[in-house]
Amino acid sequence: MFYKMNMSLNNKNLNSKNLNFTLYTMIFLSSMMIMNSSSWLSAWMGLEINMMSFIPLMMNNKNYLKPSNSMMMYFLIQSISSSTLIMMMLNLKMMKMNFYQNYISSLMLMSLIMKMGAAPFHWWLPKILNNLSWINCMILMTWQKIAPITLMTNLLNNYSMIYLSALMSMFMGTILSMNQTSLKMILSFSSINHMGWMMITMLMNLKLMIIYFLFYSFINLIICLYLNKLNINFMNQMFKINNNKMIKLIMNSFFLSLGGIPPFLGFLPKLLILILMIKNNMIIETFMLIILTLMILTIYLNPFISTLLINKMNIKWMNKINKNFNSNKLNLMSINIMLTLIIFMSFMKKF
Repeated sequence: MFYKMNMSLNNKNLNSKNLNFTLYTMIFLSSMMIMNSSSWLSAWMGLEINMMSFIPLMMNNKNYLKPSNSMMMYFLIQSISSSTLIMMMLNLKMMKMNFYQNYISSLMLMSLIMKMGAAPFHWWLPKILNNLSWINCMILMTWQKIAPITLMTNLLNNYSMIYLSALMSMFMGTILSMNQTSLKMILSFSSINHMGWMMITMLMNLKLMIIYFLFYSFINLIICLYLNKLNINFMNQMFKINNNKMIKLIMNSFFLSLGGIPPFLGFLPKLLILILMIKNNMIIETFMLIILTLMILTIYLNPFISTLLINKMNIKWMNKINKNFNSNKLNLMSINIMLTLIIFMSFMKKF
């Protein structure tokens, strides 16, 4: 009897792993389908496949009540934006007047902004991320942004809406992230802030926007993997890494990199964007971005300060530390700094 129970549990674990692998493959293939689509209809089909592949992955959490609410909210938001997108696509074929075409393209762009969680349609992203596992948070903050950003590049003629959404995303992501104690909430509002940087870069240079997105995805990937491995969800749990100096250095370096502190990896794309904005005579916007970056930097410094407090505060965490966390951690520190210097030198030649 005991043997049969073990066999059934092993089969369930194997089936869940196979299902997760299939869903991850479908998410990857649907994103590739959207990036290589030649029509809006095929792109819409890719968005639907992507949505229906990610929703079952949201159940990978021990608490099944909150993920079910998040699944329903995610489904409603994505279905509303998808239905708006396909209706505007059909109307775009029928309306031939220039005024109606601009109005329809604005609604299409609005649905894409809602899909990726940028302001003013950002309210659903923190609520969903707060109830997901760290792996699903990483996917939603990075990979799930690829499809809307790709489609948004086809609507760059609507300059004013992208510009306003970018400024609102940077402002709302900075203001709402203050006084947050949950690391998932901090990273979710950080994602909204970085979406504003990407959108305003999209209007000037698409290649620089892709570089910014790759850097942000890499930094976010490392932070989410470490927080998932150490089982850290709140700011006061950062005491867990106090007795491991190497993990402390890596976590602090990537949080500072997310804030754009030199000489870390996140400093390079922000510097290039500011240089490009100054060359395009966007002086007021550049000053505003610098102020907002300094404000949100105080949020990224909170985990850094929490790990530098007195060691006696981490006594209650000592028994919960994962001591089998073995990896070559110095390589991450060197990659974080050396990549910045190498790519910075190559890009400064072009500027």
